[in-house]
Amino acid sequence: MTPKNILWALLALMLAAGMSESLYGAVHVRAPTWWMALSSFLMSFLPYYWYRLDSETRLFPRSRWMSTAVVALAPIGIPVYLVRSRPKGARLRSLYRMSGFVVLMCAAAVVGAGAFFFMPG
Repeated sequence: MTPKNILWALLALMLAAGMSESLYGAVHVRAPTWWMALSSFLMSFLPYYWYRLDSETRLFPRSRWMSTAVVALAPIGIPVYLVRSRPKGARLRSLYRMSGFVVLMCAAAVVGAGAFFFMPG
């Protein structure tokens, strides 16, 4: 799997999370435990897996603390990784691209929630 495919998987997960959130909210039931566990696991695993593949591609040495930050504190750990792993001229651009991807993830969740309301039945 490539880092780009992992990002696509994250977008698909956000779309599915938006759809499931609106589905279970519409019928006033709680989401199944298996879905909550699976989506939580994937929300932690996929960013870490992207970080691992990206750092291997860039020959960036991964420390235990950086790996922990990417998993446990992704909104802080991933930007720190991007700044530390990119050359001086590309640091700001990588943060802009990350910000755009975060907006895209939020949009995927909103589209997923909205798609449920437009489904027939």
